[in-house]
Amino acid sequence: MTRPIGRTAAGAPGTRSAGPPSGPLDPRVRHATPRWVLLVSVALGWVSALAAALLFVLLGDVVDLLPAGRGLDGGASPAGTANAPADGGAGSWAGERGRYALAAACALVAALCSGVGAWFGEWAASTTETRLRRAVVSSVFRGGSVRASAQTGRLLAAATTSVEKAAQYRASFLGPITASLTIPLLVLLVMALAVDAVTAGILAVLILLVPLLIGGFQRLVRPVGGAYRRSQAALTSAFLDAVQALETLVYARAADRQAAVLAARGESHRQTLMRMLGVNQLLILVVDAAFSLAVIVAAAVVGTLRVANGDMSVGDGLTVMLLTTLVIGPVDVVGQFFYIGIAGRASQAQIGSLLRSGDSGVERAPTGGRTPATGSRGAVIELVGVSAGWPGGADVLTDISLRVEPGERVALVGPSGTGKSTLAALIQGHLAPRRGTVRVEGLDPLTDSGAVRGRIAAVEQRAFLFLGSIADNLRLAAPGADDAQLWDALARAGLREEVAAMPAGLDTQVGEQGALLSGGQSQRLAIARAWLQDAPLLVLDEPTSQVDLAAEARILEALDQLAAERTVLMIAHRPGAVLAADRVVDLGVRS
Repeated sequence: MTRPIGRTAAGAPGTRSAGPPSGPLDPRVRHATPRWVLLVSVALGWVSALAAALLFVLLGDVVDLLPAGRGLDGGASPAGTANAPADGGAGSWAGERGRYALAAACALVAALCSGVGAWFGEWAASTTETRLRRAVVSSVFRGGSVRASAQTGRLLAAATTSVEKAAQYRASFLGPITASLTIPLLVLLVMALAVDAVTAGILAVLILLVPLLIGGFQRLVRPVGGAYRRSQAALTSAFLDAVQALETLVYARAADRQAAVLAARGESHRQTLMRMLGVNQLLILVVDAAFSLAVIVAAAVVGTLRVANGDMSVGDGLTVMLLTTLVIGPVDVVGQFFYIGIAGRASQAQIGSLLRSGDSGVERAPTGGRTPATGSRGAVIELVGVSAGWPGGADVLTDISLRVEPGERVALVGPSGTGKSTLAALIQGHLAPRRGTVRVEGLDPLTDSGAVRGRIAAVEQRAFLFLGSIADNLRLAAPGADDAQLWDALARAGLREEVAAMPAGLDTQVGEQGALLSGGQSQRLAIARAWLQDAPLLVLDEPTSQVDLAAEARILEALDQLAAERTVLMIAHRPGAVLAADRVVDLGVRS
């Protein structure tokens, strides 16, 4: 059977858990973009704006120096104006030539800062994306396979789309938008000092409306952005479920029905996207009409009146209009806030929720007291009063205690459902006990997951092989292994001759999930990989259950070599699938 569409934590639209959680931002998300990155982005924006503002002031001075700009009636510019020439011809600075050189320098600085700012934003976003993705992947490994398999769609969305949008928001948007919201104050200061303080004061009153507009805009569009994110996550989860269950869908002749379901979800997502874009365009139109047009008209009217009254020169009036284009810059980022800001805020909240759930996934259940590590140093594996079950289910193991000594081979047997695989998951840190304590070489498999998993080599019921070559799959366990070591591992797993007979040898492609190899070959390749890991504890979770009896004999022979000089915990149904054991624990009898 296929899994229900949208059952992962990504959630179907309408579920409470699908929305971004409230609360402070996770520190790991915040620290993915260092504070200095934001400061550099703001500084580049300020320098670029100041250079442009000075350029506009100089352009106004140049206009006033032209014969046509020496006054409205063709005479000299009004006395006492900010940029009136002091000597009737030469500029008040260092002469015309100096003005032109300074104007060119300002233009160059403005262009250079804009270009560097764009490059720096892309670099910072790429770096932040790498850090966020590393944090997400680390959270997945820390939480173990049980938690990961229960929310595959959510993890996929978080590690791809959410990471990309959150990185773009934090690294290439927060700094520039902070600069954009503060640049009008800098520009108005330049206007007040170099052109006309009255006009600057009038425009400052209108500028105060910008934070109110953006704040109201954010509150207004938050539900629309949340609905879009939930729809996208649900669609991602549905497609992932269909791909994972493709073989089952074909066998059950349900592919057409599933395709219809996916098409309906895709259409629903398209409609959600169109609603979001429609609201965006409407609000941008309203904001532009209410703010940009008002500021420009106000600047034009005030500037014209003050030039007509002789309070400003023509060049000053031109400078005011040019500076106004910088003053209304924050309105332009309102549209960016919708596309980048809303999606980025929702994405970083989703990543933070995932990271926090990863932390909670390694918390121990209340035990009434922590077993000291010193009491477990003599045992490789020790379980004391452990009760455990799978998420959402009843206890599979109840008050189980087990001790495995160094070098011992222990076989766990019993019918299906008695908790053999559950016990293996506990030891490997994939599952948290509900009661009791679990130790591996004195370490907690959950809180010390990296150290514990480094001490365990596991051969599961069905070997998982990654898309790539035989060598690629072997080097997952030993990245620095040379070809000679790979051939030695294959020989110990009883697979060397078969691989040597393949035309590509170690470069032979295994296909998706090992589809180009037989079941026995895949399992022996997993054994060779476990050999390269060279861990002191070997966990065998029914490694022959997916092969026939002929292949089982060769696998057991390879496992016998792998188990030499290791502590071994074996899980099996059939007596013939169990290696020679020092002790057999029947969980069916214990339960």
